[in-house]
Amino acid sequence: MEKQTKIKNEKLLKALSFARSNKNTLIRYGLLILVVIVFSAATGGRLFSSYSISSIISQLTPLMIMCVGMMFVFSHGNLDIAEGAVIAICALMSIEIINALGGSAGGIILAFVLNVAVCEVLYVGSIFLSIKTRILSTIASLAIMFTARGLVTFFVSRTLGSYRLENSSAMSLFQETWFMILIMVLVALAGWFIFTYTRIGKYSRAIGDNPLSAAQSGANVNVTKYICYAIAGFCVALSTMFYLSRTGSVTQNFGSGREMDVMISLILGGMLLSGGSKSRMSAAIVGSITYILLTNGLSQLGIPDMYVSLVKGVVFLVMIGFTLRRQASVKALPR
Repeated sequence: MEKQTKIKNEKLLKALSFARSNKNTLIRYGLLILVVIVFSAATGGRLFSSYSISSIISQLTPLMIMCVGMMFVFSHGNLDIAEGAVIAICALMSIEIINALGGSAGGIILAFVLNVAVCEVLYVGSIFLSIKTRILSTIASLAIMFTARGLVTFFVSRTLGSYRLENSSAMSLFQETWFMILIMVLVALAGWFIFTYTRIGKYSRAIGDNPLSAAQSGANVNVTKYICYAIAGFCVALSTMFYLSRTGSVTQNFGSGREMDVMISLILGGMLLSGGSKSRMSAAIVGSITYILLTNGLSQLGIPDMYVSLVKGVVFLVMIGFTLRRQASVKALPR
């Protein structure tokens, strides 16, 4: 009897040890499975109807692209809160270019190239400002957010309420399901490979744990940050094209809340806000899927938008409680 009890206790301890060491992975996939089961049953299967799947893909594509890019930033323990405003200013610029060139393919390509250029200047510029002035990267991000949002407000206020694409079919390619899936898969695979198997990902996780130790281990911390913010900027530029194709116009509130969508998605994927060695690209991929399914499931149940936001806020706080860890204090890196 004592031997059986001892064996049971050992198994229980092993199970608890496994759960503690794989907490983030269990949260990541367990929550996704829970959302799928609960909302499949609650909506009578409507969540996965052909129409719903099409809507989910159109919402998921730009969000996942941004989450993949932001993983490189969040893994450092940094936060970016400028995505929404940057998307808005890039979308506004894209409308001007596409309309000026009559909705041609060349206009769309030019708009995307300039979006990338603007995003690279803003994102690489923000981390440059943070490194050189030794201010928190979040403060630099905040400055960009206010500047970009102010510019959008200024230009949109001069119109009758919004900037619109004159040719609504100009960006029809970005609304094609096959194209969205293709780009989403390519970005996810590229992000996963870079983050998992290259020095950029290895150094990023090391910086999140302890930037001083990372530097002493041979990582060029500042160069790694520049590259990671450049990757994030490219992903924001690409996601802008998909967001614009869905709306066809830009208002003063265009892009508002996208930064929280990214943050909640990463948290739902088991991402630690402090970054570090526990960071996994699967947090961006699985987390964004979970978030979109959760949002659509709540909407299909007829829950008002304000309550949907409340539920997402509660889920966010609960997930923070599960994944929060104390970040070890580190000395500032020499500049």
